[in-house]
Amino acid sequence: MVAIVFLSACSQTGLSDTASNEQSDDLKIVTTFYPMQALTQAVVGDIAEVTAMMANEEVHDYEPSARDIATLNEADIFVYNSDEMEIWVPSLLASLQNDDLLIIEASADVATIDGDVTTIEGDTTVEEEHSEPEHAEEAEAHDVDPHTWLDPVNAATEIKTIADAISSYDAGHAPIYQDNASKMTMQLSDLNAQYQALFADAENKLFLTQHAAFGYLANRYGLNQVAVTGLTESAEPSPKRIALIVDYIRANQVPVMYIQKGGSSTIADTIAAETGVAIGELQSMESVDTATYPADGKGFMKITTENLEHLSKVVH
Repeated sequence: MVAIVFLSACSQTGLSDTASNEQSDDLKIVTTFYPMQALTQAVVGDIAEVTAMMANEEVHDYEPSARDIATLNEADIFVYNSDEMEIWVPSLLASLQNDDLLIIEASADVATIDGDVTTIEGDTTVEEEHSEPEHAEEAEAHDVDPHTWLDPVNAATEIKTIADAISSYDAGHAPIYQDNASKMTMQLSDLNAQYQALFADAENKLFLTQHAAFGYLANRYGLNQVAVTGLTESAEPSPKRIALIVDYIRANQVPVMYIQKGGSSTIADTIAAETGVAIGELQSMESVDTATYPADGKGFMKITTENLEHLSKVVH
């Protein structure tokens, strides 16, 4: 049986420049994917190296390997976002034989929102990450929007949870963890203020996105996220749907259509050629080039700041 700890913290992690130079080779911290790795690394700084189970793989459909299980059986700490995001985590944990593993669900203290997505037809549908029959049960879990970390206020809450839990586990380094967390919290607070200032009196608050992962941002800042294909990045719209998108863009004078950074822009380019709409990029952090965006506080802040800069294009 593994011990699951849901703690709330209040400091946050910014850039981990003041961490101790004494790295603990004994502290083994495993996370699921980029946002969790980056936020956790921001907290621990140089005290320990944080690893991720996944590298640019589909988070929802991931199937842990025997190597993953062996790694977690030897780990001290495991950090994941939520049962709604990493739907395979509960079964993974049930298979472990590590009674001393500290498990941190980073979003445990985040106020979640539902997974409803507004489409270009004006309909509101519950997101479905899985269309295959074998994933029908898991798809039901997505009544909750799992992309909590994309809202800077939520990210600060997750940093707090991670920092407090690790501080309790490794009390000797707690002041360093909390200091790192406080710095990150300040940066996220500044980013929150920038979002508020940008959209407070914005004439346009509608943004069109190919991957509707930004519901928390929309909810926080009074924006209107409208989805082209719902929350499934792999689903390409039919010719009929492309025509609907073109009509929607023209009727609503949409200035920018957003696609996932690093994803295919073929459909978007076709639509842009017909409508003149600009194509922008947003990052959900589910697939990240770590050479450009290191998996630490700096990389996380770089992505969230770029998302703000790109969303600023819709304001007119």
